[in-house]
Amino acid sequence: MIKKNRILYYIGAFGINLAIISVIFWINGLVPFGNYNFLTSDLGTQYIAFLTELRRQLVSGNFHLYLFSQSLGDNFFPIISYYLLSPFNLLLVFFKAQSVPIAADVIIMLKISTMGVTMAYFFKQYFKQSNPSNYIFTVAYGFCGFVASYFYDLMWLDALIMLPIVAVGVMRVIQQHKYVLYYFSILLSIIFNYYLGYMLCIFSVCFFIYLALENNLMKQSNRFVIIRNYLITSILAGLSSAVVLVPTFAGMLKTAKTSFDGFNYLPSASFGFEAFTQLGIGGNTFTQRLQHGPSVFMTSTILILLLSYFFSDRVEKIDKNHSLFLIGILLASMFITTFNTIWHMFQNPAGFPFRNSFIFSFACIFIARKAFSAGVFKDTSTIIKATCTAGGLISIGYATEWLIPRFIERMGYERPDNEYNSYYFWLSLICIVISGFLIYLFQKNHYFGILILLMVSFEGFSNFNSVLGTAYLGDQRVYSHQYSRENDILEDVKHSSHPGHRIVVSKSGLNKAFPEQYNNYNDPILFNINGLSLYSSTLNQDTMMMMNNLGYFSLNVRRVSYFGGTALTNALYGVYFDVSQLNKLYKVNENYDAPTLGFLVNKDVYDFQMIPNRALDNQNRLWQDLNGNNTEYLKNASIQNMSQEDVKKRTKYIYQLKTEARGPLYFYVSPFNYYSSKIYVNGKRISTPQIKVQKSAVMDLGDFKKNESVKVEILTSNPLEINPSYFRTLDSKVFEPTVDKFRANSMKISSDLNHDTIKGTIKVKDASPLLLSVPYDNGWSAYDNGRKVEIHKVVSDLMAIDLSKGYHKIELKYQVPGLKLGWIISITSMITFALYFGYDKYKNKNKSQVK
Repeated sequence: MIKKNRILYYIGAFGINLAIISVIFWINGLVPFGNYNFLTSDLGTQYIAFLTELRRQLVSGNFHLYLFSQSLGDNFFPIISYYLLSPFNLLLVFFKAQSVPIAADVIIMLKISTMGVTMAYFFKQYFKQSNPSNYIFTVAYGFCGFVASYFYDLMWLDALIMLPIVAVGVMRVIQQHKYVLYYFSILLSIIFNYYLGYMLCIFSVCFFIYLALENNLMKQSNRFVIIRNYLITSILAGLSSAVVLVPTFAGMLKTAKTSFDGFNYLPSASFGFEAFTQLGIGGNTFTQRLQHGPSVFMTSTILILLLSYFFSDRVEKIDKNHSLFLIGILLASMFITTFNTIWHMFQNPAGFPFRNSFIFSFACIFIARKAFSAGVFKDTSTIIKATCTAGGLISIGYATEWLIPRFIERMGYERPDNEYNSYYFWLSLICIVISGFLIYLFQKNHYFGILILLMVSFEGFSNFNSVLGTAYLGDQRVYSHQYSRENDILEDVKHSSHPGHRIVVSKSGLNKAFPEQYNNYNDPILFNINGLSLYSSTLNQDTMMMMNNLGYFSLNVRRVSYFGGTALTNALYGVYFDVSQLNKLYKVNENYDAPTLGFLVNKDVYDFQMIPNRALDNQNRLWQDLNGNNTEYLKNASIQNMSQEDVKKRTKYIYQLKTEARGPLYFYVSPFNYYSSKIYVNGKRISTPQIKVQKSAVMDLGDFKKNESVKVEILTSNPLEINPSYFRTLDSKVFEPTVDKFRANSMKISSDLNHDTIKGTIKVKDASPLLLSVPYDNGWSAYDNGRKVEIHKVVSDLMAIDLSKGYHKIELKYQVPGLKLGWIISITSMITFALYFGYDKYKNKNKSQVK
């Protein structure tokens, strides 16, 4: 009977959260209850593509850790470790590729429901009770401000599932001298998501100190044994996760996230009184997701009980001090920039601030539950005082939001565009009054606990819906249809090309399913094609810089686009197809001359160096070095005349050009904002891509004959000059024979590039370097006729190997850097923990027998 009640207790915690999130999704028409999906923010632009690739590997059984669909190719492990290691992702095998957005919503629902179970487990272990009243607090946790604000960053939700288990683990270390649960909770937290897992490690230290104070650990005779067990277990748990951390760290060292900014460590305030708005419903909106106060919404009931804990005489002063320490240190970790940076792995978050706010919410809900156990609801004056204080705090927050912009405006400055909704202010105050009254009634009849649970559920629902209601939703039917159609087209295109070629999708039909502008950065991963673009926090910085210096658009260190390519770079990277949807029909442009990803070049390639902001010059010099000559492949157009005129707040520059060769004419200036500019060639406007190109990139102005007159008009805010190097023609007469030569001397690829290997053969007439248009990575090993050979880094971030005259069978094998070392450290640490645990158990057993 006891076991049955325990099971029903956890089923209730799971079911209530599931019911609430289901109603929220159903009301908003989200899949699986409607046709809308969440193709917005990171979920639409990153996670869907990564989840689709994971599903592809799970279903096919072909697991590989290097993807040629990550820009020019890159280590897939950092993406796996950051985005994909949640066990919930195994559910992807039950969904089709075009239904991955549905799978993502189902996974979100299940994670939020599971959060209720683990929080219920924590309350049962700490308070030794499994009363239904715990559901008041499990719901508050499952629908706290962090969840409402960031639920679409679904890989973070695992940390909220693990947090209560970590807390129980720490509790057992101190109270029961058991540490196995703590070991595995920390280990799994790091494995599931190392980023927030790192935050849970810091939390475990704070919670250990809190419990040590609460249990008078320093007065116990075995205090040093407990501290030793905690420290050794913590260290071994961290080391046991090395199989994830070591290769991830090795991969992240190649990104721009290793940069250091001293300003992020200055002890300044991260927010002000406006942060009190976060305590009420609607404190955040989806449009504010990149910049807002800490998401600490916890419902009115929790806030009132939390305040009552510190107001009530029923709680001992020493207990208040201990709780104040826990909450204070977590609050300081968000408020003081120095600590906030440390909590975020020593990096200032690029959007989505205060990612550690869920830990503060957990502590507040925990203290509120302690207040409930202490019976603070029996003190009418305390409840009134706490209710008034809660209303006052939210009023201060909204007053700050309302007054400061007007004060700034009165001083003559531009008024900040602050989000302010009086509806949510009044709704929050009403909920506070009702919650305070229900808590007061609870002392008279405990059945009012049902109404308190309904009130908490309503507030959690309303706050979640306030965020979701401001988001733009995608169309699942359109997504499913367009994905299937485009996937079929690209499958045919892949079969028509060769494994060593790349494909660019310059206009996708998939964009119709997205509610906002979708830039197709991760479509190569989504459709498993070898492409050029990528949007990920794990983007290799050297790859991004190389492509940017050759004219490809890169908005920031997390993005690189296919836009900006020329006939020359298409040949360099082996772009064989350009696929685009026009008027519901797909158009496939083929580049039959493109060499594969490996071709013979001149040894001058070893001397080539990039010059920043000189894309066309870099291309010209690169092609000279690849061919070992001084031929001008990109020739400056002759500027016959240049004039300018003011048009409103911009300037129109009019260039009268004369081409010096036959071929495509390219325009490049760095920096240059195409999105806010207009370019006309011979009176016809040149269409810019749907991507908002706000920085430098090469623009194709069209094909022209030699000595042809071309009129170029540029309406822009960017200052321009009379500079012939702005406009260059790729001389087809001298360029095309070189491409034919490279194609004839290309490696014949025999592998499908989906098994972390590149295999191929090539016949070399004269000793030459083999250039591989694959980013340099120390995880690659090259073998020539079975003999290991040295790999050289060339063209900033590509690879080359030296080949002698004759027939060569080439094989390149990839191993994730640090993965082998990570396995060694993990296995060693796990064995060490097992030995330590066994020895400790054996020693304690002998002690008990002696007694």
